[in-house]
Amino acid sequence: MITPSISTTELYKNIDILLDTDTPLFIHGSPGIGKSFIVADVAKKKGLELVDVRLSQMDPVDLRGIPSIKDNQTVWMPPVFFPKDASSSGILFLDELNSAPPSVQAAIYQLVLDRKMGEYSLPKAWRIICAGNRVSDRGVVFRLPSPLVNRMVHLHVQARFEDFKLFALKENLHHFVIGFLGFRPDLLSTEPIIEDDANPAFATPRSYHMLSNILKTNRDINSITSIIYGTIGYSSGIEFTSYVKVYEELPDVASIYEGNYPEVKNQPALLYALVSALVEYYKSSDEHKKHLFLFSETLPTEFAVMLIKDIVVKDETVATYAAFDEWLGKYGEYII
Repeated sequence: MITPSISTTELYKNIDILLDTDTPLFIHGSPGIGKSFIVADVAKKKGLELVDVRLSQMDPVDLRGIPSIKDNQTVWMPPVFFPKDASSSGILFLDELNSAPPSVQAAIYQLVLDRKMGEYSLPKAWRIICAGNRVSDRGVVFRLPSPLVNRMVHLHVQARFEDFKLFALKENLHHFVIGFLGFRPDLLSTEPIIEDDANPAFATPRSYHMLSNILKTNRDINSITSIIYGTIGYSSGIEFTSYVKVYEELPDVASIYEGNYPEVKNQPALLYALVSALVEYYKSSDEHKKHLFLFSETLPTEFAVMLIKDIVVKDETVATYAAFDEWLGKYGEYII
């Protein structure tokens, strides 16, 4: 039986519940879907400290500490990265747990179960979250022993475009990336091609974030095709570079925000590109808001709704603009 997966949006909600109940969590998910980012984001939003420990790089002695003699007895000196302030609060993030050798996993038993390891005790207001890749991801993964498995709640997370799009809009990722994935959401995550030693790259939310940063400083796509292939994989890269050519057919976006509304062909690739370009160029001014709503009326319903929803993510004040109520009355039933 295949365990059902949850979205990253659902993961945020579940983490809140488990933090409140002090229940250890293991997040399972493919490489690059944002497991580490989400845990760090939760800690930041809640004002919690974060200790990020990559267990695949640890030995048991790194966790238990080195032995020392005190009052003619052996005591273990805990590692410096473990929180020690009894009045502090935070998240101890044990990443790559199932990539750690069995001896390291065994060392984690007591910490996860009893919040202790030898003489060390985790401060009361700290919570434990673990994470790792799936066995099917073809990485270095050791099967977790049953006693350790039974000490945690297990959630399987899958990258979904709608969640990534919210992140992309808030983080101002390049509009080529947002437009392309709107058109081809199935390429947000692809399987690694182990047989291709020359280019083992594959697409993930993380690799598209990397590509966005590259695109922001390199406008000539033709000059960086090899970098694109080496970031999101050859097959996805070919699709991406072909899609970007659609932007050459776009009308002048700046002119649209000045009140010149061109007739746009009803071609999905072109419309996805146009919406992402309009969102990218948008500025929070009454002039832009006025033409935004007026031009949206010329678009097919699906893309009119997409345009306004994406703009609201970028600028929440759009929802207080006078024309928004009228627009909502017309298109509200299409908003999910």
